[in-house]
Amino acid sequence: MESMLDSLVKNLKSSDLSIIEKLTYIIDFIRPADVNDIDNSIKKIHQIVNYLNNNTKTADDLSACVNRWLIKSRISTNISNLGILSRDGFLHELNKRFYNKFLPSPPKEGDFKYLFATLFYKNNDHIWVNAIENEIWIEFFSTILYNNEYSQTTKDYLFDELLYAVEILSIWIASEEFDENFIRIDSSLLNKDSAFIELHRSISSFITVIQKAKIDINSTELDFQHTKVILEQCHDQVSFLKKKSINKGISVALTYELERLEQIIQRVEDILELIKKFDTPEFYNSLIELFKESVQYNSKKNSIYDFYNQNIKILAKSITNNASEHGEHYITSDKNEYLKMFFSAAGAGIIIAIMALLKINIYQLDLSLFSQTFLSSLNYGLGFVLIHMLGFTIATKQPAMTASTFAKAIEKEQNNKANQLKLVELIFQVSRSQFAAVMGNVILALSVAFVISFFFFSNDFKILSVEEKMYYLEGIKSYSALFYAAIAGIWLFCSGLIAGYFDNRANYLNLKERYFYHPFFKKYLSPNLREKTAEYLYENHGAMAGNFFFGILLGITPFLGYLFNLPLEIRHVAFSTANLGYCSADFLLSLKDFFIAFVFVFMIGFVNLSVSFILALKISLKSRDAYFGSVFSFLKLLATESLKRPWELLFPIKKSEKTSS
Repeated sequence: MESMLDSLVKNLKSSDLSIIEKLTYIIDFIRPADVNDIDNSIKKIHQIVNYLNNNTKTADDLSACVNRWLIKSRISTNISNLGILSRDGFLHELNKRFYNKFLPSPPKEGDFKYLFATLFYKNNDHIWVNAIENEIWIEFFSTILYNNEYSQTTKDYLFDELLYAVEILSIWIASEEFDENFIRIDSSLLNKDSAFIELHRSISSFITVIQKAKIDINSTELDFQHTKVILEQCHDQVSFLKKKSINKGISVALTYELERLEQIIQRVEDILELIKKFDTPEFYNSLIELFKESVQYNSKKNSIYDFYNQNIKILAKSITNNASEHGEHYITSDKNEYLKMFFSAAGAGIIIAIMALLKINIYQLDLSLFSQTFLSSLNYGLGFVLIHMLGFTIATKQPAMTASTFAKAIEKEQNNKANQLKLVELIFQVSRSQFAAVMGNVILALSVAFVISFFFFSNDFKILSVEEKMYYLEGIKSYSALFYAAIAGIWLFCSGLIAGYFDNRANYLNLKERYFYHPFFKKYLSPNLREKTAEYLYENHGAMAGNFFFGILLGITPFLGYLFNLPLEIRHVAFSTANLGYCSADFLLSLKDFFIAFVFVFMIGFVNLSVSFILALKISLKSRDAYFGSVFSFLKLLATESLKRPWELLFPIKKSEKTSS
């Protein structure tokens, strides 16, 4: 240990080394071999502090060099940009990170990014730096920085840089007022008295007062209070833009800009707190927090994965905002809504039985694989659109919509953990609705398919040959069907995203007005009918697109499996039920085989629903910075509640029970 300290002292006394090289040797000395060995690092910090306290010449030379470097540094630029999303957007930032990862940018004088990259070059440095208590770091930096000649000059420079940084950030915020995306959502931003412009004025006035007062912070308390009120108004304005964007149309770019604006406003608040607490114990504690944050940011500055993860969260926010208005329609709360859901799903079951028959006929035509895929995709897509237009419900379409409702309702506890009890209650609500919809689909699809098949069988015409029956039954009763059901679940999830995207585009492009003033509609429709048509097309734009593309995805999956030589197929609960109905009309299927196939149908449905729902819920939770928590504790809680009130998973609660609970 002593030999390492002697080596460090030798480097600190060397006149051939730059201050950055000397600081690098200090950090290398402190850095533990194991990031969890914090005690060793603390011991080394105390060794450095003790040595410098007992060797004033070396301490003065070191602190003078550090202070001179700080006075020439760009503190304002670095504190303004640290951890803030790039204004250039995703692709530019990704490209920059890629270059910096493999070909780092050259050093710039006074650049804190270069300083941190040189000193804390290991990706796990932030772990041990954050683990060391603030008081120890304050003692360390106080020893390195204290210098009779430079200390006051450095403080004055730091204070001026904080003022400059907050002024620059206020200009950035004010400039967002002219962003086309924001103006499209809220044209009142162009008013002279908007919160963004007023914040810049307030901060400029506040800085003028402070500079005249020569760092007499106490005399500016009223200015702090006034600026704080305007900052709250800025936060409210961003929240308003987010809410209004749901109806006006949101995009990934807009979500990115709102996230960045929120970060800048928060940074202004943080810097104002530093100015207010300047040269107090709280100020130095906050500086150490900023130092730790900088080390952590440095460890991820070129991480493509971290940047991807950050932008996935932004994308998730955009997606869930698109779908958030639709989930409530799929959750029933009383007996009337429950029965309405059942009959709506029953209507869909009739259409699905006919669609399944058309698919059987398409495969019996002995067409080329491409022609089969094309016709099958159209059968699915147009059939699902027809179901929607008739006001019917496909049970498995629910999860992608209801998941955003889940994520909105889940309360976050400490450390952003989701409230699992709240989640269990929501699962009970959705489970009842799912059961009604699935039973409606299954009962009618099975019955109608059986009746159609029996009618043809009674007239000496078989819809399916013996070989075809065996093929369809094996497709239902095999465990591989559950894997294919999972693929269908993924497409269900994707269809929810597609529906959300097209709903958003309808808002973004103001499709209602476009349809209303379309030359074709103006020529052939009366104003009243034109308004109703425009309203219908606008309201159902996303749902019809989502249903159509869901059908296309189901239809092309076997073709993709053929192209890539992969075992790709789909199994959907309603179509599997209809196929079972067509296989049963001649009464040759034993009761045992029918029962096994029927059990597999429900297993297919469970996989359909679970996969699509879990994917949608995961992205919804990610968008709200919440995490699920322990799966075991959740399952235990769900099992406990299910044993207490099992029927509530399947049937609606009576009003008397609801009020008593």
